[in-house]
Amino acid sequence: MNALLQRLGTFAARKHWWVIGVWLVILIGLSVLRGAFGGSFVNNYTVPGSQSSDGLTVLRTQFHSASGYSGQIVFHARTGTVADQSSAVATAMKNVGKLPHVISATDPLTVQGTPAVSKDGSIAYGNASWDVVTATLDQSYLDSMNRAVAPARHAGLQVEYGGGAGQIGQQPQDLPSELLGLTCALLLLLIMFGSLVAAGTPLLSAIFSVGSGLAIVGLVASRIQLPTTAPTVATLLGLGVAIDYGLFLVARHREQLDHGMPVQESIGRTAATSGAAIVVAGSTVVVAILGLYVSAVPFVGALGLASAVVVAVTICAALTLVPALLALARTRVRSRADRRAAKRHTTPPNHEHSAFARWGRMVSGKPWPWGIASVAVLVLLAIPLLSLHLGQLDNGTNPKSDSSRRAYDLVSQGFGVGTNGPLTVVLKMPKGANTQSVVQNATTKLSSTHDVASVSPANVNNAGTVAVLNVIPKTSPQAQATTNLVGDLRDTVLPGIGAKSYVIGTVGGYVDFTNKVASRMIWLILAVVLLSMVLLCIAFRSLLVPIKAAVLNLLSVGAAYGVVIAVFQFGWGSSVIGIDQHLPIPAFVPMMMFAIVFGLSMDYEVFLLSRVHEAWLHLGDAHRAVAVGIGSTARVITTAAGIMVVVFTSFVLDSDPTVKMLAIGMAAAVLIDASIVRMVLVPALMSILGAHAWWLPRWLDRVIPDLELEGPIEPAEGESVDRTEAEPPVPAPRP
Repeated sequence: MNALLQRLGTFAARKHWWVIGVWLVILIGLSVLRGAFGGSFVNNYTVPGSQSSDGLTVLRTQFHSASGYSGQIVFHARTGTVADQSSAVATAMKNVGKLPHVISATDPLTVQGTPAVSKDGSIAYGNASWDVVTATLDQSYLDSMNRAVAPARHAGLQVEYGGGAGQIGQQPQDLPSELLGLTCALLLLLIMFGSLVAAGTPLLSAIFSVGSGLAIVGLVASRIQLPTTAPTVATLLGLGVAIDYGLFLVARHREQLDHGMPVQESIGRTAATSGAAIVVAGSTVVVAILGLYVSAVPFVGALGLASAVVVAVTICAALTLVPALLALARTRVRSRADRRAAKRHTTPPNHEHSAFARWGRMVSGKPWPWGIASVAVLVLLAIPLLSLHLGQLDNGTNPKSDSSRRAYDLVSQGFGVGTNGPLTVVLKMPKGANTQSVVQNATTKLSSTHDVASVSPANVNNAGTVAVLNVIPKTSPQAQATTNLVGDLRDTVLPGIGAKSYVIGTVGGYVDFTNKVASRMIWLILAVVLLSMVLLCIAFRSLLVPIKAAVLNLLSVGAAYGVVIAVFQFGWGSSVIGIDQHLPIPAFVPMMMFAIVFGLSMDYEVFLLSRVHEAWLHLGDAHRAVAVGIGSTARVITTAAGIMVVVFTSFVLDSDPTVKMLAIGMAAAVLIDASIVRMVLVPALMSILGAHAWWLPRWLDRVIPDLELEGPIEPAEGESVDRTEAEPPVPAPRP
């Protein structure tokens, strides 16, 4: 692999204008294709084979008019009652009913005493249903909706869109986060490199690769249903890894230039060494994210697919575009101070005597106290994990600037919070059943159930084979009591009523989604950990290094979980990021975080240990190898982690609480991993393991390939390694 990557890097350096031109054509071409043929993004929490999925299938096949995607048009009279403007309300609902894709739109004032009008008459809501997922309807459709309800607004009524109607025309607004993240990343890169050219190279690579990757994701969305948050999560992750990979390549290239290596030769060597590490690290990230398909939930797997596509493109850009940009920059990739030092033939600094190397020697000198203390900190951070509450986020968690949140608050005020999340009960009658009797029996049992506020009159299809009832809970959609109610209805109340029953709707579907994801979490962990261990075993030809990495990364992920739970579930500091209440954690967030964070942790593992391994082979002294490895990579890893933290944190500007959770969780995970794990735990454990860290059974040594991730850097004249203080070099043990 090293020879192949070296040839690829050398080719990109020689033909740099051609490579840059190809990437420009790719970016523009894919963007144009996406605009012409790209699909839309839809949140579909359906779990194949679940009760909610099967019940929806019954409606679609036997009661199509009741199978649409529902929403609410909420009217509020600030003075008087809604009925005072009945004509305007009727006109508004009639106009909504004429819009494309609308199956039905019910005027709440057409029937006196309807439950859709509050007791004081100041709030009313009209139910509407669409034959498509409302989130796929764009801004132009929202404009049509606004024109349709304009008569009610002109009459002085407040009109808001609730439920599915609140999702119309809502597109992610990631540009402010992206600009903030890129600006902060540029500042950190300038501080590290002291060169605008060197700082700009990773950013250019990130813009090209993430832009191209997102265009591919848009095209994939035309064939596969992808969630609305997929582009945001893919952007968040893609920017982080793209800048990191570019940073690692630029840092290695500059180091080799400092040792007197010619530009083109250095680019080829960089592609062969750090490029190989990027292939392994990036492959680990892709494998970990694609492991989300283990969840057996299309929504979660699709989130992983979108992110994996963008990461794969960033790897390709790192191996081709970055070498081309480095060739274009030539020696300008170095700071002016470094170029002046080179003209004076000043010897570059020795990594073994740097401040970070001294830190590595201090930790490895007393590994047990440092190791125990750092593990204690990680366990302390992970304690909130014991209080994890998985659940759904409803419109009540949206910003108050959103129409969906204002509609939620109005409905809660006029009818109770449970009206925002009705449970739909579908009854499929057996042959010869008395439909009226079955429906009456079901209504009686449902009405007397604890935590049920009301039950609507049944809606029966023309054939009398399917009946639909809406059950209004007393508690909000995200409350644990509502989740428990779904279970009670399915397991206790509805069985034995004389018909096949299904509890569906948004809440019922999300309960199935949460249960499925939670039950598959252990399989995701096992799959990702085992596959990552295999990759690391191949990369480092060691059995203990992958085991150590897996254990430490699990601790790091656990600590990150604790931070997310403390901020969002306990509410510690959540008001700072625009969250005004305590939230449950959506089931896919821990799963998504695990896959992404585990993959990113392996990035730093590969880049740090590849240099430790290089030093071990060169010196034969485990303690010195740790010091040299830390000294040569700590500054780069610290900067890379800082960039990821600011990029991830910038996405708290997104209004979606789920995106905020992922942003905070991933930023916390990277910060914890780069500081406590990489700078303390890894050197401590590597020192404790000593030569045994690189042990590999003889039979396994014969069957796995030898990648040789990092090649040695030839020392400059006068910088030969001083072996007088070291133990005699010994080969890695081969039992």
